[in-house]
This record gives sequence, structure tokens and C-alpha cells, in this order.
Amino acid sequence: MSAVELMKNRAVLAGLAGSDDTQRLMTMLQKQGGVQQAAKAAAAGDPSHLMTMVEQLMSSKEGADLVARIQQQARKAGVE
Repeated sequence: MSAVELMKNRAVLAGLAGSDDTQRLMTMLQKQGGVQQAAKAAAAGDPSHLMTMVEQLMSSKEGADLVARIQQQARKAGVE
């Protein structure tokens, strides 16, 4: 990946991170509790807690819809 592509993806990801859908998704995750601990464990090589949280989130219609919209926005922006 070239530096130009990397910068483009970085800008797109920053835009996605600030979107209303992403902010709502983060609020839903934070309401479940333990987000920081799950993220730290994932960064240390144990993603199981984070994956459980995401699975719980995806089991709700609102959560699944938010993730689908964010994925669609990412595909349109060329981030896969």
C-alpha cells in the first residue's frame, strides 16, 4: 500500500469514526460496560471479551443495522 493510499484510508477511517452511526454504536457498547478492559485484553492478544460484546450488540436489530450501515459507508469509501 502506498503512502497516498494509506493517508486516504486514514482520512476515511477518521471520518467513519466520527459519524453519527459510529458514535451511536460506541454508546451502545459503552452501555454494555467493560469496553476499555475488553479492548485492552484484545490488544494484548485475547479478543474473546470484545468478540462477545460485539456478538451481543449484533444480536439486536439496532446494533446490526448500525454495523451494516458503517460497513456500507466503508465499502463506498474504498475501505475493505
